[in-house]
Amino acid sequence: MQHKLIIIMNTAAVVLFTLIGVLFTDRGSEVIMLLKCFALLRLVSGGLHLESSMGCAIVTAGTATLLSIINANTTWTISLTAISMLIVLKYAPSGIENQSRIPERFYPLLPVISFIIVASNLWFLSSMAAIAFFVQALTLVINEHFMKRG
Repeated sequence: MQHKLIIIMNTAAVVLFTLIGVLFTDRGSEVIMLLKCFALLRLVSGGLHLESSMGCAIVTAGTATLLSIINANTTWTISLTAISMLIVLKYAPSGIENQSRIPERFYPLLPVISFIIVASNLWFLSSMAAIAFFVQALTLVINEHFMKRG
């Protein structure tokens, strides 16, 4: 119950901070796309976890707001998508233990599911999705190479 409440409060904080950011950027639809894509991929791939929920909310909202002002052309969109596909195949899932309700027996499928989610952007060619997937994929690399102990 406490874990669910923390998730709800964290999500509400991300939305609130993002709405504040959107007031300055006027990029609401782009931020929404970034957050949706980031969250969807994060759900199945895992990634870096910050120590505090408030820190996570601030970093997530701030990053999404800043990234929403980037305009990637088709070449960059395809490139970021392809790089992200390779990263999630290699590193997903990462740091998902004790953070997800996905049973461990499904973990071997998560790189494939992550790959399919990212690869879908080759059809849609959304620059915001490409950016979100790339940043989320980078959190997998950071978690694996810089944050894991032992």
